[in-house]
Amino acid sequence: MKAFLIKNGLLVSPANGYRRTKKDVLVRDGKIARVEDEINEDLPVVDASGCIVTPGLIDIHTHCYPKAFLGLEPDVLGIQRGTTTILDAGSSGADTYEDFRTNYIDKCKTKVFTLLNVSREGLLVGHELDSMEKIDVDALKETLEKYPDNIVGLKARASASVVGQMGLKPIELAAKLAAETGKPLMVHVGNYPPALTEVLKLLGKNDIVTHAYHGKKGGILTEEGGIIPEATEARKRGVLFDIGHGVASFSLRVFEKAMAAGFDCDLISTDLHVENYEGPVYNLAAVLSKLINCGETLENAIHKCTCAPARHYGLDGLGEIKEGYVADFNLMELVPCEEIVEDSIGDTITLKEKLVLKKTIYSRGDESEVFEHNS
Repeated sequence: MKAFLIKNGLLVSPANGYRRTKKDVLVRDGKIARVEDEINEDLPVVDASGCIVTPGLIDIHTHCYPKAFLGLEPDVLGIQRGTTTILDAGSSGADTYEDFRTNYIDKCKTKVFTLLNVSREGLLVGHELDSMEKIDVDALKETLEKYPDNIVGLKARASASVVGQMGLKPIELAAKLAAETGKPLMVHVGNYPPALTEVLKLLGKNDIVTHAYHGKKGGILTEEGGIIPEATEARKRGVLFDIGHGVASFSLRVFEKAMAAGFDCDLISTDLHVENYEGPVYNLAAVLSKLINCGETLENAIHKCTCAPARHYGLDGLGEIKEGYVADFNLMELVPCEEIVEDSIGDTITLKEKLVLKKTIYSRGDESEVFEHNS
């Protein structure tokens, strides 16, 4: 569609002052043309009755390079799961990025940006940082310089199963490269060693810790249930903390204790990949539902997967309901329920309300399309 109206919905975009605010939106040529109390034009109407209308959701942690061992097609993890923009978190490295871009990023409908793995091979087989020979600094820098439009950051996994006997060495180099290139580093934290306390000391402003609320040994909580001092100090330096649910990397209990200690997340992502897209993660709306039932407000939750990541990664024109911005939207119902759901370590919570995807509107160039979700 070239032009249409979104009517009867409640806009949720806190950065633009919309907190379940009833407004009409006029979309023309793939952009948001007007946002007003009422717009009457003779145009097709997308009826948002009973729905909240958010900016297109942005998922900063997915694996959408199918040749990597965790990867699935971008549109399977993006538009089909209610996310208009996704970041691939390290599936490709300097040796594989161009194949990823040519054969997947440039061909899909979902907008895909890249966090380039500091390992030259990316996640082709795993164990990608167990040898310093797997890091080619010159090739990485060359790739970053060649594709600044799409590569918005770096990725490294700080986990025993990845770094092997290398310990902190690959992460130290990754942090150094991030500082030198001006690209924020996302670090996966998981199985000890290396210790989270030591990893955090390496990170600086705008770097991101993903899987920050996992339930594994040596996590973000002290034995007494408080926040480890290193996390508090990292946040003061400008380090951000992301959910990154994943198949084994999100604990409801840890998140609830962190919330009680005043250490909420900064960003919300799924870590969607072949092992969890059919459960326990499913989609970003399902992750948001879990967090809302742990005490996160709806408005904050939406902000942390729309405007916040868009601004952090410089995704111009995305993440807000604002005139001139790309016309990407999600229409969702917030419905009461009594539904038991699991985190990634087998603990459960009973949802009292949940977000249900109804429509995803996504725009490319001057055309917009509506994807209907079968919920």
